[in-house]
Amino acid sequence: MDQLVIVVRRATERDHQAIRALVRSERLNPTGINWPNFLVAVAEGRIIGAVQMRKHTDGSRELGSLVVAKEARGHGIASRLIDTLLAEDREPVWLITTAPYAGAYSRWGFEQIEARAAPAKVRRNHLMGNLARIISFVMRRPMRQLVILERRPAEGRTTSRTSASGYRHERGRGGRAAAQDRIRTLTHRYSKIDLKIPGAITDSGLTSSFGLLALPLSR
Repeated sequence: MDQLVIVVRRATERDHQAIRALVRSERLNPTGINWPNFLVAVAEGRIIGAVQMRKHTDGSRELGSLVVAKEARGHGIASRLIDTLLAEDREPVWLITTAPYAGAYSRWGFEQIEARAAPAKVRRNHLMGNLARIISFVMRRPMRQLVILERRPAEGRTTSRTSASGYRHERGRGGRAAAQDRIRTLTHRYSKIDLKIPGAITDSGLTSSFGLLALPLSR
């Protein structure tokens, strides 16, 4: 596995089923699996990792569906997916994760915020994830606290305003920056450097009709 070349690229329509299977294998939120929002990590023609920028109807964006195949973990693929997804990104981004792993995302500028400060659609996913925790408790599965993280452009962290809905917007330089989707296709070789970001931790954890909370797994 260490000698394989990994390509991180934008997903295509042909990747849809493989992405869906990978996301569902880790009991992540099965809704909103829209392939145009995804980046994938590919080795020998097989998708071994994925992440998406979920675009909500209220204008907010949520980093989600971060997953790496079990046999490919421990090689920094998750970090590379996030690096590529956020490259040149100038818009606020939110994500939902379990509390013990929130600090792993500080490398990309994510900070924990109160749920009420997040956009409505992100709060909804957070609420659904907490409901899944209750079901996990009833079924005697481990329960983990979910938190919301926010990433804002460095230049906008001290010059911002908050709308009535709680969604923050940049001001100055023409207002809120235009959406950035310019992602470079990157070719990487595996390395042993890894932040050990756990798998299945960036979504509310809904699966099937039961809403079971996904358990963190080491990448």
